[in-house]
Amino acid sequence: MHRPRFRHDYLPIRLAEPYQDHLVVVGETRNVMIEDPVAAELAGMLDGSRALGQVVGELVGRHSAAALARALRRLDGLNLLTADPCATPRPVAAAWDARGVAPDRAEQWRRDGRVLLIDAGSPAVADLAVRLGGLGPPVTVLPIGSPELLDEQGTLLTERRTGDELIVVAPGSMIDPRLDRLNTACLAAGRPWLMVRPHGHVLLLGPHLRPGETGCWECLRRRWTDNEEVINFVVEQRGERDRPSPAWAALDATTAVLAGLLAAELPVLAVLGRSPRVTGRMISLDTRDLSGGTHPLVRLPQCPACGDPARLGGGDPRVTVEPDPLSADPETGSRTRSAAESLRLLDRQVGPYLGVVTRLSATGDDGGGVMFSFTAGHNFALARRPERLRGNLRGLSGGKGRTEVQARVSAIGEAIERYCGVWRADRPTRRATYRSLGRDRAVPMSELRNFSARQYAERDLTNPDAGWFHHVPAPVGDDTELEWTTGWSLTHDRPCDLPAAYVWYGHPDAARLSLGPADSNGCAAGNTVGEAILQGFYELVERDAVALWWYHRSRLPGVDLDAAGDPWINAVRRHYRTALGRRLWVLDLTADLPVPVYAAISERDGGGEVLVGFGAHPSAAVALTRAVSELNQFLPLAAAVAGATGGYRGAEPDTARWLTTVRTEDQPWLSPDPDQEPTTPARHPEPTAADTSAAVAAAVDTARTAGLELIVVDQSRPELELAVARVVAPGLRHFWRRLGPGRLWQVPAAIGRAPRAGGEDSINPLSVFF
Repeated sequence: MHRPRFRHDYLPIRLAEPYQDHLVVVGETRNVMIEDPVAAELAGMLDGSRALGQVVGELVGRHSAAALARALRRLDGLNLLTADPCATPRPVAAAWDARGVAPDRAEQWRRDGRVLLIDAGSPAVADLAVRLGGLGPPVTVLPIGSPELLDEQGTLLTERRTGDELIVVAPGSMIDPRLDRLNTACLAAGRPWLMVRPHGHVLLLGPHLRPGETGCWECLRRRWTDNEEVINFVVEQRGERDRPSPAWAALDATTAVLAGLLAAELPVLAVLGRSPRVTGRMISLDTRDLSGGTHPLVRLPQCPACGDPARLGGGDPRVTVEPDPLSADPETGSRTRSAAESLRLLDRQVGPYLGVVTRLSATGDDGGGVMFSFTAGHNFALARRPERLRGNLRGLSGGKGRTEVQARVSAIGEAIERYCGVWRADRPTRRATYRSLGRDRAVPMSELRNFSARQYAERDLTNPDAGWFHHVPAPVGDDTELEWTTGWSLTHDRPCDLPAAYVWYGHPDAARLSLGPADSNGCAAGNTVGEAILQGFYELVERDAVALWWYHRSRLPGVDLDAAGDPWINAVRRHYRTALGRRLWVLDLTADLPVPVYAAISERDGGGEVLVGFGAHPSAAVALTRAVSELNQFLPLAAAVAGATGGYRGAEPDTARWLTTVRTEDQPWLSPDPDQEPTTPARHPEPTAADTSAAVAAAVDTARTAGLELIVVDQSRPELELAVARVVAPGLRHFWRRLGPGRLWQVPAAIGRAPRAGGEDSINPLSVFF
């Protein structure tokens, strides 16, 4: 700073004796106290009239050069200083200083600048032009199809029309397809432009799009379109080309608000070329309750307009796991980044307009600081029937943890996992039959779904009364032509094809061939792809162990929770007992695979409303935490489903049946086997892998020893801070009703849990209800 001065939105005050070495800086939204005699003396000299050398020269006799440098750095580091004299009146200068732009230059632009306002269908554009012109320089309005804006080749006519004007676009819809040509032209010319919506109940200011720096309009269009689930459904269902836009309300009073905000931002953009408020960001103001929000526009590296579509992975399915160090934190386990750091990175992905995660909210209370669970909204596959649309809108990703931060990150992670698993036709596939691919290259749908021949034969009888979790789809023959997604076999280190309808939510083959929807078993998000693979594999092991126990109603040992010695679990148990009137216990479900699996179970005192939660991890302490925290997660969700009447209306049939009829006195398999000694976490050895590469190798060895293959499809998207993997191990069982031959029947007998005689007739009639 050649001529430093205090910003005009702050007032420096040197205190009187005996505190004359203290400087108090007063601002409208921030106050600072500095105990430093040098800074206190500088306060009266930094008015922009003196060069820095002159200031130092006047004080160097009383203070050392080092002390002066420290004081100046401190004031500057606190963002209290700016530079150069200011002729603008103090009230106006304070406003511009607060916005980070030199007041004299901002005022000069207000007198001499120019604005090009492009009318792209906003019903308030004429009113906006008049009001904006009254607050700043002249405004020229051009319709978006004007030949003065773009020539026939789609080139921006910068020389004749827009060379030094700020381009502001007011669309009727933020994703109006006419904006595509303007976006392409501005990207080619390197011209920034600003979007505003001066109409609607929610006013929108921004984003300001800078080619090569921020995302572009196509990036915005993709995120925005994903979040309009109902409109997507209507357009698909009616076969219409034009999308309805729900924002059409317009009041001159609210347009005036947007005009004022815009007029305060344009000089910043004109002088600095960017603004910390709107460059790459959109500001929303809901005029009904005067709430506001900031919505970052995430640049999509694979954007076809401003990025490289090949960034999405191209055709190489190889999965490489780097040796990233794993956290030693026993509460979370197998993570490469702390929950707090993950939350900080993921914050920009949460938002109703431009976010992958549309909303994030706590469910229920925190149980006195021991129970934390969150739900997150996410975009799911395109619904083609009203009932599926309703399910999508009600469907929420869930997150849980021992702390609020862990629960938030868990919910965001699951929402991102689901988002990445949606089919968007930007992934490579091949069309073929299983017979043409062969066993060395592909896995048939029958070995992934594991339904029995009897289930297929009786599907028309059983499906009407079953929840969609347990619907039996049409069988797929080896000569049926499908689309296939290529994954990577970690076991055999080679490509492996999987049916795309199994891998991706909403793939067209699912509806075309009545294959049923893809499910999330084995899908997981992580800070790295290796971390995601681990979480996906542990989920597969967990659900396999649950199926082996559940459908045979095996009596299994309980867990001695006192011996576990976990203060958090003990606090949760006390809360269940004293505040909720519930009992809580844990069963050890660990089967043939050397990964501890637990079921945490709770029932109301007196019986009824039985809830369960599951957890698996090589560390028994982590597995136990996961089971108990998942149980906590179901408490508020079950209460929400029950509603005031306790009728569980709107719930899946299996969910309603379970919550209203099941009592542990009638289902002894839900209670610890009295003939077996309780187990403790110490029974299971602690994992030794210190990094993701070693841990994934251990998982592959575990699967190989059991005669299983581990296959991974990397579903990550380059604009997201989390990696997502779908992990597939043909033969491991889902905990939904899949009664085909294999592990469900073989493993219980092999480990001494003889399955009930009678085959499928003896199987538990109660299905897993979630």
